[in-house]
Amino acid sequence: MDEQPDYRPRSDAEPTVTTDCVPIWIVVLALVLLFLGAYYFDLRSGWFDTRIYSPYRTPDQLATYQPQSGAAALAARGRTVYESVCGLCHGSDGLGKPGQVPPLAGSDWVAKDMVSLARVPLAGLNGPIKVSGKDWNLAMAPMGAGLSDTELAAVLTYIRTSWGNQSGACDESDMKSVRAAVNGNGPSAVDLAKMSPPDRGHIVFKKYGCFQCHGPDGKGGVSNFNAKTAEQVPSLIYVADGYNKAELLAFISRGERVIPRKNPNGPEPPHFMPKWGGIVTTNELSDLADFLFSLKPKGDKLDF
Repeated sequence: MDEQPDYRPRSDAEPTVTTDCVPIWIVVLALVLLFLGAYYFDLRSGWFDTRIYSPYRTPDQLATYQPQSGAAALAARGRTVYESVCGLCHGSDGLGKPGQVPPLAGSDWVAKDMVSLARVPLAGLNGPIKVSGKDWNLAMAPMGAGLSDTELAAVLTYIRTSWGNQSGACDESDMKSVRAAVNGNGPSAVDLAKMSPPDRGHIVFKKYGCFQCHGPDGKGGVSNFNAKTAEQVPSLIYVADGYNKAELLAFISRGERVIPRKNPNGPEPPHFMPKWGGIVTTNELSDLADFLFSLKPKGDKLDF
């Protein structure tokens, strides 16, 4: 009988090495876990800053919500106001937009006395102006007209102490003085209550500087290069044919940042509709809408 081969391993057999591939699912799982870990670290670690504690995640959040006093408290509150009212145009970095909105960082206007500075958000600007040696042609609405004296002092303090600006904090009492000088002898609350809604709305129209873009009484807008509406800010006398009151209130509140261009490949039109929600009060908005509806010529109709 033939001898059968012996397949039992020998104790003196030489070890051998073989190669094999790591399953792809293990590689994918490892990468996903690595990504999630990095994301969690970036979101919640505070980057090893011992000042950061839950529920705060960044130094900016802590500075905004942590109780403070003096100029630091004003600046913290002012940042919140700035981001909701000013930041859309001037940018979160205060650098503005080339050819459209001048910078606040390093601006000589920011370094002016606080009374001169406060007049800008309270009264707005219209026409040529020089900022840090550069010429601008502006039509800025008085975006600060609806702010309280405390909010106005806070946002100007934030602007004067941010992005390398090193001017002093603003005072609430100065804001009261500037507001009185800008508003002059406006009608009292009693007088306003006696007026019709369109008449009160006309006062709102002037108070917030709507005339600076839409023209006196809303009957003719300023030039708006490359805007589809005949390259000007449109007249308002026919808004009654395009909106009901609820629609008009919603439009004024949300504004219109992107203006249709006459030449799609041309530059962005410099003037746009600011977001007035949270700035103009609810009652003022209602009166303003009534005023705009009253502008339509009697017996005339122009469908949009």
